[in-house]
Amino acid sequence: MKCSAGVIGLTTALLLARDKDSDVTVLAEFHCGDYDIRFASPWAGADYLPVSLPDTPLNKYERETWVELERLAKTTPGAGCHFLKSIKYRREKESATSAASWQAASMTDRPWYTDMMPDARNLNKDELPPGMKSGISFTSICINTAIYLPWLASQCLEQGVKFRRGVVSHVVEAANLHLSGSRAALVVNATGLGARALGGVEDLEVIPARGQITIVRNEPGVIVGVGPSLEGPADESCYIMQRAAG
Repeated sequence: MKCSAGVIGLTTALLLARDKDSDVTVLAEFHCGDYDIRFASPWAGADYLPVSLPDTPLNKYERETWVELERLAKTTPGAGCHFLKSIKYRREKESATSAASWQAASMTDRPWYTDMMPDARNLNKDELPPGMKSGISFTSICINTAIYLPWLASQCLEQGVKFRRGVVSHVVEAANLHLSGSRAALVVNATGLGARALGGVEDLEVIPARGQITIVRNEPGVIVGVGPSLEGPADESCYIMQRAAG
């Protein structure tokens, strides 16, 4: 099983390493600085857009995530996080596909997360492009993953986290690859899409969504998102965002 030291894995390692009694090893085939089609974090467009339903465990995590990202955007420019106006549109003819379903909570007329954004407002009819039935505007946070990932890795190193390249076929094998030479007391599975094929996990509910990312020179100065349409290719949505620091 090939896995990568991505945003989720490095964030988990950093939080664990802040407990000084912890001895953390990050095991992955791909690490910060590597580029591969199977390593999503260096390429991804990233912004704060919750997709959870209210009163769920994921909802709690997303609320806590906003607090930390807001802190980074205000106090830590080296992390590559910045505030940016975000606009989400709902089409007049929405497609009832899997892409639409996971975005449903974020694309309602008044999503729950807008109670954390004091400038959140519904768009007026004269502000809507053709084909859109509604929209919402609020200040979000956009993350330049090409900066954020190295920053996370450096924070891990400062906390004593160790990095190791390795490939495993079963999750239990990871416990024997701790750089201390001893068997790890805890293994955190942060393999992302790899969880579908990883022995001992084989989570078939993990489904890939293939995306095409294009980096262009113009600066939109805003994050824009729109979901799938009944009139276009099935299960396709689109976003535009401006990364921090170019």
